Order: sequence, then structure tokens, then C-alpha cells
Amino acid sequence: MKVPYAVSENSRIAYQCSSAMRDSGGERHRKVHAEELDWDKRSPASLRYYALLSLSRVLHRINPLDRILKQDIDMIMDLYPVDIPLKFSVPFIQVEHYWKRAFEMKFPSKKELAVSYWKGKYLATYLQEYMETIKPDVFLEDEARLTSRLVSPYVYQLRLSQLQIVRQPLPEVCFENEIVDTCPYSVQLACDHIPLKPIVELLYNLEELSLIFGVNSSLENYEERLFEFSVADIDSLCMGLKNLHHIRVLRINRSNLDCVKVKVLLQHLLKKDSIEELDFSHCKIGNHGMKALGGFLYMHTNLKVLRISNNRFDEEGVRGIAYALQSKPAAPIELLDFSLNIMSLECATMFAAAFVRCKEKPQTLIVNACGLYGASAEKMAGILSLNRGLKRLDIAGNDLSGEAEKTLITALEQNRNILKINLLLTKISTETQQKVNELLERNRHLVGVERAPSAEIPLLYLNEPEYLVWEYNPNNPKHVPGRYPARVAEYGAVRCRGVRQVPIKLAKCVSGRVQCRDP
Repeated sequence: MKVPYAVSENSRIAYQCSSAMRDSGGERHRKVHAEELDWDKRSPASLRYYALLSLSRVLHRINPLDRILKQDIDMIMDLYPVDIPLKFSVPFIQVEHYWKRAFEMKFPSKKELAVSYWKGKYLATYLQEYMETIKPDVFLEDEARLTSRLVSPYVYQLRLSQLQIVRQPLPEVCFENEIVDTCPYSVQLACDHIPLKPIVELLYNLEELSLIFGVNSSLENYEERLFEFSVADIDSLCMGLKNLHHIRVLRINRSNLDCVKVKVLLQHLLKKDSIEELDFSHCKIGNHGMKALGGFLYMHTNLKVLRISNNRFDEEGVRGIAYALQSKPAAPIELLDFSLNIMSLECATMFAAAFVRCKEKPQTLIVNACGLYGASAEKMAGILSLNRGLKRLDIAGNDLSGEAEKTLITALEQNRNILKINLLLTKISTETQQKVNELLERNRHLVGVERAPSAEIPLLYLNEPEYLVWEYNPNNPKHVPGRYPARVAEYGAVRCRGVRQVPIKLAKCVSGRVQCRDP
């Protein structure tokens, strides 16, 4: 292989001889310049070069790659045009240098760093541009299938930043004596895009799919329907994902994904055990959609990451997710992202109630910029006093000043499992931030060290989830986790070993057990 391919351009620039050195007296009359890697460009081209130039123009008729020398292959890769049809270039050209050159010439505006597989990167970008620019009105399914079949072995990630929408139909032309509504606003809006099923279903190696239903630049042709999509689009997407066994990540961002569409999507994804991450950030999911997400979280067996930042739900939607979390869901959930969703005191209470009852999952909670302040911020900070499953808490952009600041320190003194807390723009003092850093450093030194259950939690509260459910419920917003209230006895009867039934009001709890005493 030629030296310019083996030596990076940055290395050549760093070690090249300066112009002042080349013009010096000792270097001026030197005849051999070994540091010049392009010395051969000044000499006349060889007959080999012209032969390879002719071969490079007829790849669709003659494929010489399996019959020429390795040094000739390196040369012909510089001569092949980058606009060779995919049906000729994809099966035969495996040299990465050609695909890197093709990517830089065909997509000059896209700058990529640390790419290890240029063929896959080029073909994924080619498919992305094809799907983003094709009009639904001129969409040819056979052509789309052929393109998808050619690139499918090399595409592992597909990111679509826009999709073109179908042409809006116009009112019918009426005759002279016929009364017809010709107003363009009387025609139902068309919101369909290109069918995704013929393309997606053939990408059998696809692992990540990101979608944005909309257009990037509408210029003077702006319409509200450009950012809408229909249930038929979701059905087509789900039918395309049906037979993909390696799909792990599905993202639908900055789209009009509402409750009806997310329900249809989750019904199809419930049988996809390979799904590990769902990202519905910056959409329009409401309360009913959040309840559907809660049911999906409860039933799916492999979901690890759920991102639903900046949506349109309130207390009722949070209740659906909180109920799924505290009901020991089947999904091994590791990360929940609720950023940019304004949470009231009731929302914070339900979240705290759910995380008090969660012992192992999730490990990361992100509630950045959720409008938490006062009692709600104190509630979220108090989660750490009873929850031992969280390893990371992002609560940046909220107001933790006042009582919430004290509650956070008290909770961290008891919690030895939390390893990272993001407290940017939370209005806490420098002393509190320093104390938090010290407690987190203490926890990091305890990673891997076997230790007994935390002694700070009274034995009465250990192994008693039914008491936590009874005492700390969403309808009790005044209770803060970690501030253990006194147990309020109720009238009733309890049977002790060898003792007659006595009212519970006369029973006394010692070390988590009921000890009876005579009235």
C-alpha cells in the first residue's frame, strides 16, 4: 500500500521539513529528497497507470480485482469514480480507502471522526440520504427493496433526521351546474410518509434506529402538517421491525408522537425481547401514553433504558410509571430520564413513594430541570435515605436551597451506595457541595466491600414493605423519606404466642416484632 495511506496526514504535517530549512545553503543543492512522499507525481505516468485507468472505467463489465497484483489494487482504488452504482461497487470493492474517499466526496458537509468501518458508514449515510429526500408520491418499492438489500449486511445504525410527507390533495373540479365544496381547507389533511416496511425489514443487522417525523428546512413552503404523521406510519414501522432480531435501540424524537401512536407502537414492541432502550424525548405523550409505558415496563423482559424527557403528562401519567416501578417489573430497568417535565408536589410524592419501595432497579434517575423546589425538592432529595438501588442521581436545574439542602445531606450520610449526584444550578451552598463530594468519595471507597445492612434504618423498617406501603403513600405528601414517623396504632386484635388476643393499641413494637403487654 502507498505510504500516504499508511501514514496519517497529521503525522506527515508534523514531521515535514520547514520551508526555511529547505531553502538553507546545505539543503538547497541536495538531489535526493527522501521525505517527499509525492515525488512520483512529477515523473511521466507509466503504462501500468493508463491500463488501470481504462479498467477503472468499465467495472460494470470487467472486474479485475481478483486478477491483478496488490500494488495495482492500491492504485486502481484511487482511480475508481465514486459514483459507481451500488450493485457493482458493494459486492466487489472491500478496500476501506475507496469508501473513505467516496464518503468525503459525496457527503462533504458531514464530518466524521474515529470511523473504523468506512464502508458501513458510507452505505448507512447513503441509505439515510435516500430515505430523507425521496418523495412519497414517486416512491418505487422495488427500487427501495433493491437498495436496502444491497446495504443491509453493512448497516448497523440508521439515523433519519427528516422524512418527506405526501402531497396534499386538492378539492375536486366541479362542473357548472354542480354544487361542490371547493375550499382547500375542507379536504382532509394527508400526513403519510414513505412506507418504512419495505426498507427496514431487510436490514437484518440493524441495531439502532432513530427517527424524526418532520422536515429540516421547509423555507417558504411551511405547513403544520409537515410535522405530523399518521398511525399508518407507525404500523409500517412496526411491521418492518417485526423480523429484526438484533434491534436494541429505538428513538423517536422531536415528533408528534401522542398517546394513540405510542400505544400502537408499544403493542408491537411488547413481543420484541431484543429492545433494550426506548427514547421518546421531545414528543407529545400524555397521561394515557404514560400509563401504556408503565404497562410496557411492567411486562417487557429486557428494557434497560427509558427516556421520556419533555413530554405532556402530569400527575396521572407519573402514577402509571410509579406503579410499574414499585410492582417489581419484569424489565431490568437501569436508567429513567424524566428531564424537562414539570413535576408538582404530588408527582414528586409518587416518585418518592415508588423509589422507596424499589430496592434494586433502576440505578440511574435523571430529573434535570423539572421545576422542583421547596417541598417537592425535599421529597426527591429524601429518596436517598431509604432507597439503596440508585447509583446515580441527576437533579440539576432544580431549586434545592433551604430544607431540601439539609435533607440531601442527611440522606447521603445514611446512603452508602450512591456514587454520583449532579447538582449543577441547584442553588446549594459551597459548603454543601463540598460535603456532598466527601460523602460520595466515601461511597466510592466502599465499592466491592461487603457490609451489613445499613444500621441507620431502624429495624422496624427493615423487611417490612407492607408498612412502608401503609405509611408512605402518594396521598401523604407531608411525609419526607428518612424522617421516620411514629407508628400510629389502630384498633384491632393481634394474636401473640401463648397470649390471648389484645387490642393493637396496647401492643408495643420492639425490634420489628410485636410484644404484648397487659392493659
